[in-house]
Amino acid sequence: MSTSRYTANLPSVGMTSFFRSPVCEDFSKIDADIAFLGVPYDAGTGFRPGTRFGPREIRSYSVRYSAWGGHKPNGYWDVSRRKRYLKGLTMVDCGDVDITYYDFELNRKKITSNTEAILATGAFPVFVGGDHSITFPIVCGYEKFAPIDIVHIDAHMDWRDNIDGVRHGNASPLRRSKELPFVRHMIQLGIRDVRTSEDQVADAEKAGAMVFTRDAIRRQGTKAIVDRFPDLGNTYVTIDIDGLDPSIAPGTGSPTVDGLLYHEVRELLEGVTRRGKVVGFDLVEVNPMIELHGQTCLLASTLILEFLGAVFASRNIGVE
Repeated sequence: MSTSRYTANLPSVGMTSFFRSPVCEDFSKIDADIAFLGVPYDAGTGFRPGTRFGPREIRSYSVRYSAWGGHKPNGYWDVSRRKRYLKGLTMVDCGDVDITYYDFELNRKKITSNTEAILATGAFPVFVGGDHSITFPIVCGYEKFAPIDIVHIDAHMDWRDNIDGVRHGNASPLRRSKELPFVRHMIQLGIRDVRTSEDQVADAEKAGAMVFTRDAIRRQGTKAIVDRFPDLGNTYVTIDIDGLDPSIAPGTGSPTVDGLLYHEVRELLEGVTRRGKVVGFDLVEVNPMIELHGQTCLLASTLILEFLGAVFASRNIGVE
């Protein structure tokens, strides 16, 4: 019998946390394989705000996959592969970064220190945004893992140096991250927006980034693209939900037509786990304020779960 008080395990019943995992907001007491942290910050966006509510709404949809609420067995069973993933692994929900009104410098320090605190426990961190500006302060917390490689899925390069002097908006985090001395390889996947400029691509490639457009991925196939990756070491992955096609992920502030499909993103992420050691990831730019039925939040929670399954399966942990 389940150890949970909610034996029917309905998603509409009980407290909400990521995948119904126990809540542990005291970082010093984290004792789990996986730790989730919400980063409800969207002051970096220059278009439609609302991603500050992303962590809360993704939590709400994630409880459909609630095997970490005391129910057995935990993990999930992949019907296509006839295997169970994440079996026996423990999760905790660490709540959210305590965001302050529009004070980027203070929020940057909080995000980085929270990242460092989770990493110090040995848990695998998953960060849920929030707009894409949160990625830079997260990456800053990985200095002790140097060198760090970054894989980036997005419609946009996020390589603007500044916009009217603002250097830490959601148009700049990958450029800021590549400027860090401990960041080595950077791979950008799914780029396609017509606003992408010649100078952004030239600057990124000059800095050593590899840029793969959505067209190249579709034309060559995900395996061929992954085979072109350099050997990766400790790898941080950042996933902007607008890297996916807006037909399946409409709830984002900067939707861009003709994006990656879910199975393509899943295959790319599985490829990353074969080429390097993934040491954390974020998923950003889900805006629940501009969609009607939670489609994007549900997709995001599924993608988080399946990517975690791939990460730990690559280490031969939790899969049978």
